[in-house]
Amino acid sequence: MVAIKKCALLIAAGEISEKVFKKIYSEKKLCVAIDGGYNYCIDSGFIPDVVIGDFDSLDHSSINEEIISVYQESQEETDLSKAINWTLSKGIKDIEIIGVESGRSDHILGVYAALAELDQEKMTTINLQVHLNDFLVTYIPKNKAFEFNLLKNTHLSLFCLSDSIVSLKGVEWELERENMGFSTRGIHNYSKEQIVEFIIHSGGPALFFIQR
Repeated sequence: MVAIKKCALLIAAGEISEKVFKKIYSEKKLCVAIDGGYNYCIDSGFIPDVVIGDFDSLDHSSINEEIISVYQESQEETDLSKAINWTLSKGIKDIEIIGVESGRSDHILGVYAALAELDQEKMTTINLQVHLNDFLVTYIPKNKAFEFNLLKNTHLSLFCLSDSIVSLKGVEWELERENMGFSTRGIHNYSKEQIVEFIIHSGGPALFFIQR
């Protein structure tokens, strides 16, 4: 089951927009419930392919026998980190994540910390996106050029997760090999051209937020 699916949808236990979920859900994707995200799946009337986590917010005995259950006890990383790394270990190149909004504030910040911890070298061949209710977030490792095809005046924001040298073109406030750290400098920009280009020359990774 895992090997024949090239894209994975990771479903966490936070707030999920039904509209967004219906738009991205597909039986062609490997659906991975992250611990309590399993409850959302069952309540929504479908059975995920996999459930993964330490099951601290889920009764393991309630999991459908048809589902692949991956128990990972480690407290050194979050369930989201475990789910991403497990999915990468299966050779899946396209990963989408939903359900990371609401809940405890430290858990929300932990989502972005999990993305900061990813091995950028391994991520150069991976497409990873986080679906929020109002934004689509794209993970960008260093040395990987991105082009976004956007409507003009699309609201976007850029956050570098470490000190980086970046270039950004096709927006209201462009950057040309400029130093950018984890700051508010990249928030609240707009596309001026249909094609917006971005690359991290050194440092990284970065998160690119595009408003829906």
